[in-house]
Order: sequence, then C-alpha cells, then structure tokens
Amino acid sequence: MRMRFVLLILLQVVLLVGIIGYRTYWLASSDRIILKTTPVDPRDIFRGDYVRLAYDISTLDLDKLGSGEQFHRMDRVYVGLVQGADGSWQANSVGRNAPGSGKYIQGRVLHEPMTVSRWEIDLRDDAGALHKLQPGWFGHKAGERLFFCLNRQGRVMHFNSVDSKNDCWNKDWHKVVGTVEGIKEEKVRQLRVEYGIESYFVEEGKGRAIENARNASDLKVEIALRKDGKGLIDSLLMDGRRLH
Repeated sequence: MRMRFVLLILLQVVLLVGIIGYRTYWLASSDRIILKTTPVDPRDIFRGDYVRLAYDISTLDLDKLGSGEQFHRMDRVYVGLVQGADGSWQANSVGRNAPGSGKYIQGRVLHEPMTVSRWEIDLRDDAGALHKLQPGWFGHKAGERLFFCLNRQGRVMHFNSVDSKNDCWNKDWHKVVGTVEGIKEEKVRQLRVEYGIESYFVEEGKGRAIENARNASDLKVEIALRKDGKGLIDSLLMDGRRLH
C-alpha cells in the first residue's frame, strides 16, 4: 500500500516536471508577437486572481479580410498576421488552412459567422469640431445631444444622452459632448475566434489593476508563437512595463 502511494506521488512529480519542461521549451524555442487587448466583461471572481483577455483578433471582419469561406462552430482556423506601425500584430487573413508564408496563429471558431451592424457617427461637439465615432451599437437619432467616453486610443467605451446620470466612470476616458449630425450603418460578417490565450493567472492583488489597464486598452500581451500557430502567453505589457 505504501509503495503504491509513493509511486503515485512520483508519477505526479514527473507529470508536473514534464509540464514545466514543455512550457519552458515552448517559450525558449518560439517566435514572439505582441497582441492588443480589448475590453471584456468583468472577471469571474470564483476562479481566483486571474485576468480574462480578449484581443483585436478575437473578432474578425470577414468582409474586410476578403474571406468567402464557410465557417462552423469549433472549426480550426488559421489567422494570418501582419505587424502594425506600433509593433503589435493584426489579422490580415483567415482560413481553414494555414497560410503558405508569414506568421499566423491557430484558433477555434466560437460560433458561425454573424451579420452585425457597424456604425459610424458624426458628432459635432460644443466647440464646433466634428468627430467621427464608431460605437459597437447605436440606438439614437440625428439631432440628439449625447456624450461619448473614449479611451486613449479613441475607441468608444460608453455613450448616453447628456441628461443621463450615467457618466464616464473610468478616469482614463476622455469625454466628448455634442450633437449627432450623421449616422451611417453598414452590415458586416463577423467571426469570433478563441486562441487558448484568453486567461492569465497573476500575482494575488494585481488582477484589478491589470483589468483596469485592459479596459482602458493600455494592456498588450506577448505571445510565444510555435511554428504550427499555437500560442502561449509569455508576459503582459502594461503601459509598456513588462509583467511576468
């Protein structure tokens, strides 16, 4: 009985060492890419101190990428990547086969493509300047007076009527107040993809600060990318500062 217990403990140790060794090899032998994060819903407090992550490449515009393929839930897909001027990597293709050249990341389709509305709002602020804003949805009319909360990158994080008491609650957001002059709606096909890099455990007590940075779009993630497109989180970059 005692021998079986010892063997069980040894097996667990070997398994743990194997996992650590495999992760270390993956990180040491892979290329690195930087991905931008996007805001997500609040974290699940029952899973410990971790940060839920979503990326610019988590939601793909199939029309913009020129993809006419049919995708189904749980399909394996390969997203081609191109490096932007800020050093982060963005999607430039998507398909069920790996690209013949260049970097790409492998993921799974969360659900079949959906046709959604993409909005562009012309807002004339109180100083007379015109702002072209792209909220995720819109339910107001031309002529209404609204305020928009923008993050540091100019992304619309929240908006409402100027009479609303629900103001911009994040201190890093910039508030723009004005009158809606134009509303443009365009129908696009979107695909949601998961890459297995959507959660990251952090040091106890740091989760909230990192989530605030994520929701202000100040958080980037360094990914170790294998040759087959599988990604593994190496570290987080918050305001340019590396967090392991």
